[in-house]
Amino acid sequence: MAILTVYTKLLDKTLDGARVIDMGSTKSCKCFVLPREKVAEVGKKEAHLQQYAFYILLGRDVNMKPMAYIGQTNDFTNRVNDHKQKKDFWDMALVFVSKSDEIFASEALCLEYLGWKAAKEANNYVIENTKDINEPHLSADKQNEMELFFEDIQFLTRFYGCKIFDKPEKLTAPDSFVEFTMTMPEYGQKAVLHFYKKSKRYVIIAGSTILTKTTGSCAKGMQAFRNKVIENKKLCQKNGNLSQLLQDIEIPETSSSPSGAASFCAGTSRQGTECWKDSNGKKYPTEWWKE
Repeated sequence: MAILTVYTKLLDKTLDGARVIDMGSTKSCKCFVLPREKVAEVGKKEAHLQQYAFYILLGRDVNMKPMAYIGQTNDFTNRVNDHKQKKDFWDMALVFVSKSDEIFASEALCLEYLGWKAAKEANNYVIENTKDINEPHLSADKQNEMELFFEDIQFLTRFYGCKIFDKPEKLTAPDSFVEFTMTMPEYGQKAVLHFYKKSKRYVIIAGSTILTKTTGSCAKGMQAFRNKVIENKKLCQKNGNLSQLLQDIEIPETSSSPSGAASFCAGTSRQGTECWKDSNGKKYPTEWWKE
């Protein structure tokens, strides 16, 4: 069996901060994972961010549906300044570059087209691009090279935890859910979770209450997601220490776990397998959630 080693470099020594995902010496593709507030800082230090690249901006629309913008550039550190001014939805950027400098203008345009086409066909995300992207003309050899390079982009995107290019699996049976409840009596908090076992989705049900305050122990990505939900009056109603959800809220795929769902409700880091209980008060072991 062939083994593929993937390296992750934590640029600010945190799991939810800026980092680089690299497929090793046998692959040219490298991915920069950049929180919005870290782009300028990392861009000053990383020369690869000032060359031709394919990129994805990730975030949520006003209804908290996953949204993305797909683009290409010859200098991401410069291009992103325009996106910061004109696009409010995104909080994370995935920037893909070639370590061997095999991507130039026409190749970047090809990757942009392949990414936009794959994302539209998968239909997992709201695509923020306002215009269709036309397929550029490349020689057959170059086209083949970029299709292989895009396969590595898809792999690294999945490795990061984003399913923007993955078509939903066709279910042979209805995607039934198991219902769980989480309470923090000292705050009067109660939330209901529907866990869909086939699609691995975690949905906090409308009417659930979550703590309004977010603490520093909550992962930065979850902090940003919570703040968007809590501050959106169509999605949430604040009432002192508690906020009530007005719509069902699905936990983002990068935090999709019992602990991610519990942390969303608590505003702090929580062990999900200890928090969620079924109607009989039963906790489920870690292995069960992974089935």
